[in-house]
Amino acid sequence: MILACVGLLCNGFWDVCDGAPKRNKVLPINVAGIELEVEVATTFEEHILGLMYRDKLEENDGMLFVFPREKVLSFWMKDTRIPLSIAFIKADGRIIQIESMKPYSLDTHVSKEKARYALEMNEGWFRVHNVREGDTVKIPLTLFEKSKIEN
Repeated sequence: MILACVGLLCNGFWDVCDGAPKRNKVLPINVAGIELEVEVATTFEEHILGLMYRDKLEENDGMLFVFPREKVLSFWMKDTRIPLSIAFIKADGRIIQIESMKPYSLDTHVSKEKARYALEMNEGWFRVHNVREGDTVKIPLTLFEKSKIEN
């Protein structure tokens, strides 16, 4: 009986039962002229989970972390299985720092100055696409003015 109930629950919620991470809402952004659609993390819970437990990202997939105001940002790779690169971004969209992050590392990656956004992509993505510090990320801010951003 219990197995039957679990089976029915898993049938409707397969992404939860098979351990696959739930994808966040997706937002179109432009990184130095490159159009992307990335997952967006705006809540405290989404910030904490980030890209943990993912086995892979497609080539142009990533996650944009949005904060309510500029502050010094700090990230680590606890329980993150894939190597990533992170870009710290000012409120005006200017990339101020790009770093590589190793899977499962507890080393912290701290923005060298206050930033409002952080964009995580596959390791090396920024280098491969010739995206550098000083380049601009265009983010449709009107979406965030209407929604609650925590943290």
